[in-house]
Amino acid sequence: MSRPEEIARPGDGVTIVVAPPEAESSATASLVSAFADGAGRPRRLAIGPACGAQALLEILHGRGNGRPHAMELVPSNGELTEWLRRKAPDEVFFLLDGLVDQEAIGALGAQLLMDGVSLHFVLPPIPGPPVWTGSRRLGSHPCISLHAVREASRWRRLRRVLDVVGALVLLVALAPVLAAVAVLVSWQMGRPVLYVQERVGERGRRFGLYKFRSMVPDADRMLLASEEMYRRYVACNYKLPDTEDPRLTRLGRVLRRTSLDELPQLWNVLRGEMSLVGPRPVVPDEVREYGEYARLLLRVKPGLTGAWQVSGRSAVGYPERARLDLAYVAGRSLADDLRILARTIPAVLGRRGAV
Repeated sequence: MSRPEEIARPGDGVTIVVAPPEAESSATASLVSAFADGAGRPRRLAIGPACGAQALLEILHGRGNGRPHAMELVPSNGELTEWLRRKAPDEVFFLLDGLVDQEAIGALGAQLLMDGVSLHFVLPPIPGPPVWTGSRRLGSHPCISLHAVREASRWRRLRRVLDVVGALVLLVALAPVLAAVAVLVSWQMGRPVLYVQERVGERGRRFGLYKFRSMVPDADRMLLASEEMYRRYVACNYKLPDTEDPRLTRLGRVLRRTSLDELPQLWNVLRGEMSLVGPRPVVPDEVREYGEYARLLLRVKPGLTGAWQVSGRSAVGYPERARLDLAYVAGRSLADDLRILARTIPAVLGRRGAV
């Protein structure tokens, strides 16, 4: 094997070394040595194909304790076994991407385990929702399992309690405002006072979303009857701008700009169809904007407010809106919900992106 050539020295004592081109064809395993400084800290190595060297370096950086000191390219044959014996690691990471000989990993792993070395098998990055892993034995075979991350039942119950208490408090506190808006809508536009629109909720269940009516009574029929209006409606993220929507009344524009038309959705929260915080409830046609990730979106209840609302409300369009909603669902927590609730008030008062 030709002598490796140093190609980079990123700093912090890290030296990346690769084999020259003529050696790369015979090299089937690259090794990243990551020996932590200081007594009592583990020696760690990562083993994988040469093309995955940078990924291995990032994995070892992410471990927190210690920094990688060198990267070497070594053939996965007897030389590799001897190389490992000289390094005497405490932990070894195998990058499983289909390019490393599985039989060689099995034989090498058995030797390492007999020496008391801890083994870690690193799967290729998996796009999609976050997962948690577990392991068990199936006969003589070790089995690594991936499971979709689900919110613990106690957190779901706590979130439901907060939704009910929050919605009740807001309904009582805003009762005079709700009554005043209802009277104005009835006086200016007649009945019905409320507009009920079909939306898609948790697990794909359809429900009626309540809003104070801001448009003429036959608004939905007008939208479907005009091909050009419907095309513009879809292009504008399933909501026409005020200046282009002939169905919107003068009072309706005020209600939309101040978000007062959305206050009846507190009733949806009480009914358990929505949460105070979550992804925005979408109309059935809108689900396609999320592509194959729609199933992730529909794992949780939609919210009265959410990540995309406080990031610009209706000014945020697709695909950015989908990215924000999916990122929220993948990493949601009560702490994030409280932050979003705190940011909602200035977002509404500032009318950022409202239509």
